[in-house]
Amino acid sequence: MDAYELDTPCLLLDLGAVEHNSATMMASLAGSGVALRPHFKTPKCPQVARMQLDAGAIGITVAKLGEAEVLADAGLGPILMANQVVGPIKIARLMALLARGVDITIAVESEFNVRELSEGARLSGQRPAAVIEVDAGMSRCGTSTPAETVALARMLVDAGIDYRGIMGYEGHMYAQPDEEPRRQLIEAALGAVNRHAEALAEAGLPPRIVSTSGSASTGIASRTAGITELQAGTYIFHDSHHEGFTPGIYQYALTLLTTVVTVRDRYAVCDAGMKSLSSDHGPSFSRDGSFKAARLSEEHAHLTGPGIAALHPGQKVELVPSHGDTTLNLHDVYHVVRKGQVVDEWPILGARRFK
Repeated sequence: MDAYELDTPCLLLDLGAVEHNSATMMASLAGSGVALRPHFKTPKCPQVARMQLDAGAIGITVAKLGEAEVLADAGLGPILMANQVVGPIKIARLMALLARGVDITIAVESEFNVRELSEGARLSGQRPAAVIEVDAGMSRCGTSTPAETVALARMLVDAGIDYRGIMGYEGHMYAQPDEEPRRQLIEAALGAVNRHAEALAEAGLPPRIVSTSGSASTGIASRTAGITELQAGTYIFHDSHHEGFTPGIYQYALTLLTTVVTVRDRYAVCDAGMKSLSSDHGPSFSRDGSFKAARLSEEHAHLTGPGIAALHPGQKVELVPSHGDTTLNLHDVYHVVRKGQVVDEWPILGARRFK
């Protein structure tokens, strides 16, 4: 079946581009000694995670327990949850995963986290594993000083929790559009993470895991001494926002197929609105860049740009999301395409698993 015979709006996933992006990332890490634990927040689909593991990833990173449960049901892992598990309901879900034999490591950042984990372990008879999240400059979560990190590591050990190391995320790099200041910011963030790692080593608590980095900083992080693994996610599908940071390296694997509803002198309208297409990183573009989704309403997008002159009602076009993660989270399936033909349909089982 030709992909353009599908009803719209719907997601197309170009399998060839996924394979290219996976191979490109793994080739960039070859010989570095730094491993890849890709973030599930981008594909949210076990079939893609399996491809990443088969290509050489050492495990999968998740943000939420719901995503970890999807991976566990698919028999995939080991899992790093780069987030804190807070509250008795979530602690019980974590312990249930451990009781199933799932290898999952979670992030902690406070004594509160450790106390909750310790109590959950006592009640369940399980032994959780943890890394300490350090604040690498993003001002979100994480310990502030190496001394605080060392104290927390000691607390984990004393509580009988499997202390595995540390993680940090330099996500604030995406707010810096200029390459040289961004490089300096990334290097400063990775240096901060390493200062925590060095303090742990000096205290007799050397981290086995030092985990960092989004897709736009892997080139620097993979050459930074002390870093053991990367949590890159976006690279596997790529999007127009990511292209601004890694131009010409990855291919657009994820597009939204939409139908043109009407064409006017200065704009056209298609059937993809904010219920099927996100705009949190700006407007989505056509593959050739000749028009963009300049404005979204609930079920419509206004298309503008020189390319609208060639459009006609009923025509199907592909839009490259500015942010693939938040766009795909609105959908239930990928229509998997190779050379324009639909070859499979993969459920997005991690979509909206935000608990």
